[in-house]
Amino acid sequence: MNKENGMGIIAIIISVLIIVLIGIFAYNFIINSADKQKIEDIRANMLLIQGKCKIIEETSKVNNNEDQLKGTKLSDMQDDSIISEFLNKNIIDVSKVDKYYALSNDDLDSMELDIKNEENSYYVVNYEENTVYITKGYRAENSEETLYKLD
Repeated sequence: MNKENGMGIIAIIISVLIIVLIGIFAYNFIINSADKQKIEDIRANMLLIQGKCKIIEETSKVNNNEDQLKGTKLSDMQDDSIISEFLNKNIIDVSKVDKYYALSNDDLDSMELDIKNEENSYYVVNYEENTVYITKGYRAENSEETLYKLD
């Protein structure tokens, strides 16, 4: 009589399959968590920008000085590929393009915000309406729709 020691081939295959499945689930969980965190970071940045822009806008009203507004008017940046692509999506009213300002990283620094623009993107603000946009957009959780405005 032969007495088998150790695991049989079927037990090894089942063990490997279980380990692979656990790995796949863990990988998907980590990727989904990172995506959710990225979206939440963008939304938090937009809230910080919105709050700071409200202060800047109120200060410029008190001082009657529009030069205090930070950023570059979108009408002056229509040659920029990122801005022209954003404008072509008709996300904002093009007739009011003079009311919107693109914030560069230098503008964000001068606003004393520890925020940087996303790669190939700008944060865009309308001081009068106190709205903030991101030119590349983001996807809300459980949504196929790309959002550009802070909602």
